[in-house]
Amino acid sequence: MGRAPNLYAFASVDDELAPNLRKYVVDQQNEALNRHGVFRVAVSGGSLPKTLAKALLAPARSEDDKVEFGKWEIFYADERCVPLDHDDSNHKLVKAELIDQIPEGAPTPKVFPIDEKYLDDVQEMADQYEKTLVSVFAARDSVKLPLFDLILLGCGPDGHTCSLFPDHPALRETDAWVLSVTDSPKPPPKRISLSLPVVQHAVKIAFVATGSGKRDVLKQIFETEEGSRLPCGLVNSGAGDKVSWFCDKPAVEGISFPRRGSVI
Repeated sequence: MGRAPNLYAFASVDDELAPNLRKYVVDQQNEALNRHGVFRVAVSGGSLPKTLAKALLAPARSEDDKVEFGKWEIFYADERCVPLDHDDSNHKLVKAELIDQIPEGAPTPKVFPIDEKYLDDVQEMADQYEKTLVSVFAARDSVKLPLFDLILLGCGPDGHTCSLFPDHPALRETDAWVLSVTDSPKPPPKRISLSLPVVQHAVKIAFVATGSGKRDVLKQIFETEEGSRLPCGLVNSGAGDKVSWFCDKPAVEGISFPRRGSVI
């Protein structure tokens, strides 16, 4: 592992966290475009898309601050096995909060949703999504793991992230890129998720966790041995300083882990 993860805490989500998150994402975008001309991102659902929209849909302040959506490829860090227009669908949420809000006529990202054909067979759904990743990330040579430029995640009150849940056997998977989950403790029970090695392998990983409801689990993740074994804690320990947490002050109140003031 590299050094410890970066923990940022902001007084306000709209006025401080969102602009700092934008700077961080645009910096990763620009580096990725310099590397290989495309920005490959995996995103999760929950409250993340709304915060992302606040960050990314604001007007650019300079040439370096431009969000070049036309060069983005968006994948899902996890998805529920429901139709794409279902209220539980992460794709529906990301589409409504972010993609549909991009101004008309502006370039839009290429998005890779699940294939609804396989809704009744979770393992087949996971296999097909993995095949999609192989076609994008391993088209020219075989690779052990796909290398996302950035993975954007949330943190559940139980310390889960993607659809990787505490103490679940899926956390021990080392070979598969995409996992099938049939017994999620949160409904709906059937989901697919990127595996822990894929998440840890990304160039950069950012968590967005806000509100006092996250305080107890963040304290656990950052300050206890037990918390380091929760899925979010495993991402921290496996990816080190490639990980940045974007939190508001209520989420980190009373946490002694050193925090940074700003990306900007």
